[in-house]
Amino acid sequence: MSDNNPYSPPKSDVTPPPIPSDGMELLAEPRSLSAGAGISWLAESWPLVKSNLGVWVLITLALFAIQVILGLIPVAGDIASSLIGPILSGGILMGARAVYFGEPLRFDYLFEGFKQKLVPLLGLGGLTLGIMFLFGIIIGGAFVGMNMSSMETGVVSPEGMMSSLNIGLIAVGIILLLLVMMLFWFATQLVALNDVPVFQSLTLSFKACLRNPLPLLLYGLAVFVLMLLGALPLLLGLLVVVPWLFASMYVSYKQIFLQ
Repeated sequence: MSDNNPYSPPKSDVTPPPIPSDGMELLAEPRSLSAGAGISWLAESWPLVKSNLGVWVLITLALFAIQVILGLIPVAGDIASSLIGPILSGGILMGARAVYFGEPLRFDYLFEGFKQKLVPLLGLGGLTLGIMFLFGIIIGGAFVGMNMSSMETGVVSPEGMMSSLNIGLIAVGIILLLLVMMLFWFATQLVALNDVPVFQSLTLSFKACLRNPLPLLLYGLAVFVLMLLGALPLLLGLLVVVPWLFASMYVSYKQIFLQ
């Protein structure tokens, strides 16, 4: 005998549809890649830029305009620039991810970080601001030491300016700058693209840099050359180079952190 009751109300599946996913999961630990990976990041990311070049240029122009406007505001503008920097970068990286998975790039990806990840990315910006402030104090101390040495002798000499104490302070400053760069290199990607907590993102970023010194070195040299070439034609080349670098930041993150 059938269990179907013709008088019972129709049943339907009310389970919500799954949230769309790009299918990439975050690894527990970052990968260690070969030296040539640094160049592959640029090679693999160029098609992401070429396919949406017009929108990338508009995003870059808007980003430059925001930075210029904030730069005109003494002190407060610099603080605001540091705070919102990760938010804007996070949105652009979301756009790069969308292009990688076949979606069109939209101009409003520039502001996507404000919509989706405002609090954690703002926290990352606050940490960046605080650490760079401490870094400035150390470097400033080195220059104050140089000036005081010159005032005591009454002569500005290379020997006085480059005393052992001052050289030590400069060396400490350079080392700290490298450590800060390692802490934050992948932090924005981790927070914006995979919801990693801010302090955990710093730890993972540091580990990734420690495990990939050669790829990052080659990548850094290639980026330096691209920035020089981009700056030659009245800085117009940067309208292409800058989005290329954002796209390469996503590709490098994907290769090191995602499966």
